[in-house]
Amino acid sequence: MEKTYNNIGYLFIAIWIMALIGFHKTYTIFFPTFSGFRWEQHFHGAMLMAWFFMLIVQPFLIKYGKYDWHRTLGKVGYVLAPLVCISIFEVSRMVYFREVAHRPEQDVLAQLSLDIPAIFSFGLFALLAFINQKRTPAHVRYMIGTSLLMIGPGVGRALIIFGGVPFPISVLIVHSLSALLSFVFLLFDVWKRKNVAPSLVIFGVITFNVLCWLYQTSAWWLGLATAFKQVFF
Repeated sequence: MEKTYNNIGYLFIAIWIMALIGFHKTYTIFFPTFSGFRWEQHFHGAMLMAWFFMLIVQPFLIKYGKYDWHRTLGKVGYVLAPLVCISIFEVSRMVYFREVAHRPEQDVLAQLSLDIPAIFSFGLFALLAFINQKRTPAHVRYMIGTSLLMIGPGVGRALIIFGGVPFPISVLIVHSLSALLSFVFLLFDVWKRKNVAPSLVIFGVITFNVLCWLYQTSAWWLGLATAFKQVFF
């Protein structure tokens, strides 16, 4: 691993802690009964926690020379990454049918601009990380990309619960934060004269996610969301 990224595990720990804080009052505080929650929510939470575990442990295994353990745990990711995508999809479908029962369908389709891009973005970054597993710089960057996508849920909920920030604004803030961090990583690669392709892909995809949210009521997004719903829901 590049020396600069030796301690990237600490970034993953910070994102994980933010997720725990954000989900405490809306989920973990209800342990152990979790009354009122559905299996999709439990499945989603379990898959994200498993992915966080991988993100956090893997860099330290490399840092301390545990390469065999790193490779063994990495193979789990081939199964875990699709399960994370499936968990996002299942929660999205659950929320769609719950919300469409008492809200205009167009409003619910607009809100899918938060979920549909997340499924494809996470899947793309994980796939590219696996494809580039023997190209360490690219592999590390795409794994970082998956972590940047996970900033939103925890920080967004924390802004709403503890800061009283309205939901649409909190989403825009966390989307912008993820985009800003991806841009910082891109600038760092430019400065260090590294291959900028992975960081450019990450920045481009996350920026597209921001645009999906900003234009969630546009004809192109609603058409895309409608097509997605008709095929998968």
